[in-house]
Amino acid sequence: MTVPQPPPQRPVATALPDAPPFDFFTPTQWDVLFALVDGVLPSITSESAVTDHQGQIQLPDHEIDNVLDSSTKSLAAPATRDNIRAFLQERPAYDARFRDNLMRTLALSPPAQQKRLAGLLSIMSTRPGSYFITGYWQPIYNQPAHVREAIIKSWATSPRERWSALAKTMSSLSFKSYSQTSPLLFEFSGYSDTPQHWQPKQSFDFSFIQVEADDEPHIIETDVVIVGSGCGGGVSARNLAEAGHKVLVVDKAYHYPAEHLPMSQEAACAHLFDNGGFFITEDAGATVTAGSAWGGGGTVNWSVCLKPQDFVRKEWADAGLPFFTSSKFDECLDRVWEFQGAGTDQIRHNHRNKVLLNGSRKLGWASSPAPVNTGGREHFCGQCHLGCGLAEKRGPAASWLPDAAKAGAQFMEGFQVDKVTFDSDGQTAIGVEGDWTSRDSEGGVSDSVGDRVKRRVVVKAKKVILAAGSIWSPLVLMKSGITNQHVGANLHLHPCNFVTAVYKEETRPWEGGIITSYSSQFDNPDGSGYGTKLETTCMVPFTILTQPSWASGLKAKLHMSKYRHMDAWISLTRDRDGGSVFPDPTTGRPRIDYTPSDYDRAHTIQGVEALAKICYVTGAVEIRPLLPGLEPFLRSGESSSEHSLDSQGSVADPETSDPAFAAWIGRVREVGNKPPTTAWGSAHQMGTCRMSASRDEGVVDEKGRVWGTENLYVADGSVFPSASGVNPMITIMAIADWISRGVDAELRV
Repeated sequence: MTVPQPPPQRPVATALPDAPPFDFFTPTQWDVLFALVDGVLPSITSESAVTDHQGQIQLPDHEIDNVLDSSTKSLAAPATRDNIRAFLQERPAYDARFRDNLMRTLALSPPAQQKRLAGLLSIMSTRPGSYFITGYWQPIYNQPAHVREAIIKSWATSPRERWSALAKTMSSLSFKSYSQTSPLLFEFSGYSDTPQHWQPKQSFDFSFIQVEADDEPHIIETDVVIVGSGCGGGVSARNLAEAGHKVLVVDKAYHYPAEHLPMSQEAACAHLFDNGGFFITEDAGATVTAGSAWGGGGTVNWSVCLKPQDFVRKEWADAGLPFFTSSKFDECLDRVWEFQGAGTDQIRHNHRNKVLLNGSRKLGWASSPAPVNTGGREHFCGQCHLGCGLAEKRGPAASWLPDAAKAGAQFMEGFQVDKVTFDSDGQTAIGVEGDWTSRDSEGGVSDSVGDRVKRRVVVKAKKVILAAGSIWSPLVLMKSGITNQHVGANLHLHPCNFVTAVYKEETRPWEGGIITSYSSQFDNPDGSGYGTKLETTCMVPFTILTQPSWASGLKAKLHMSKYRHMDAWISLTRDRDGGSVFPDPTTGRPRIDYTPSDYDRAHTIQGVEALAKICYVTGAVEIRPLLPGLEPFLRSGESSSEHSLDSQGSVADPETSDPAFAAWIGRVREVGNKPPTTAWGSAHQMGTCRMSASRDEGVVDEKGRVWGTENLYVADGSVFPSASGVNPMITIMAIADWISRGVDAELRV
């Protein structure tokens, strides 16, 4: 008799890819780098407990006792004196898993950036070079821990941007790897990559085209090939397949069903995001997060559904694109809204979303629940950034693409498209070419060689739709010989600054809907259409702890120790001024040139100030905008009853009622948010194939057709004429709905 097996209590583990070569640094260069990391996150212990006089920072016993006493009093279980002591003593720079994680991160950097850092590390390995850069003749890998930390401190406080930016780079690298690999952080915070009460869920069973090994290209013929399975590609696939056309959707990513989700932080970065989790801009000032999953960014986004505001639609229409103020665009928006099940019914706000709503109301500022695409389900999940294991979020892989499959669409995962192919006239698109890589014999994609089939694939099609996103769609066009100067330009990122706060009560920030509220109070302050929205942000450890404002090893670890009591928000800016995307000359992979302008930064810092005030009036005991050189605001004594999360009624602006807070806000303005030393982040990319009224102003026309070509379209966020000012998913879907219905009409002629 077969005994029934209980269902698994955690997602199916997804292995990391085989490690890439790490020979872009020499062993000596790696020694220097990990000595720097050791200065950022040193082992800290008491004088009586020291076991390594060279490798540990030693504090008097009474100082360590005070730290342990205050921490255990202010932190909820499972924090104890013993695990906090162990956390302080941990030395991640010499932990194998931590080192592997950090080396993988650097392996994905552009070769030119690797070369620049390698050169700096080599200089620091010499006595003269060490003295010039660190102030010590002895190279840093021969220095004791307290000197290593002192070197990082000197850089962090240096008036020279080069050194302060280097300190930021070292701390960001360190915190990213530490927050993904430290078992002690997980132990005393209570965080787990597996959500509480996780149960395996069924998701759509996709069938993907498989190809046998051969030296000759494999040829596929179809009516429409869609490059990209995300919000633009998914909508286009459903519309065209249901219209009766033969549709092929290809994507460089691979599909992971719900029972694999959410992944661990490390695995998600490797398998669900581009470039190992994020790109770094050319000035090293900002991290740019882009999904690379089956279903695109819609697989890992945070569910928010916001329609473009009237002032944005008017701006686009005034640029010669009347569609955006027409009833036709309204119909597209309404159609995708309904299909996504967008709404605010059944939302249960977590702590930081309650803070944003209640704090805004107390101050008399506009705020609202944020509609989400969960079809009326509560969806109290904070880990959708790692993939939605509940199969409730109606991203493309759970909505548009299954319907496309039912209508006959075909799919191909693991297909990296290199270029669009053209007829002999050089203008009429006839398909795409690229390299396809199969899964291994066990269904995985972690083995870089093994028994995986790799083959060139040629797709012949009547129509080509690029929906690879604002980072990849312009690169495909460039590699296809499209020379329009606007391809890759006009990049908008909705740049964000971060504000964190600590509350007396535990917040368990990894739980609950990621964004279920927002404030629009500052999104159009002067009528120009540009400003900032206040939103909550994802708080799985690496997404927020990677953005440090580092002052010392002890302060950094103590800040991380408060994670269970922490909240975080973003000041998300509709940026007027843009940047660009371009291919690396060596690898062909994307690089991003973007620096927030003074104009846009002014709006962002206004949002930072507003978020700090919201934290104050909801009882935060510590308020920490992630700005370089800014000490956190620490509330002295108990907050008043009116300054609590649950209290109702309006309150005075704390800048007018608390002199200490007013002085600190003045310091926020003084410090500012100048890049590259300030932590900037982005999860929205728009505009690099801009829609325009003429070829002189953009890349595609109002129908999504690439200027100067036939049968070639772009249907993703890259066609935005400018930044949307709202989380772009619904706008992308509505524009793709419009463009794909136009393609259908042309195919019927």
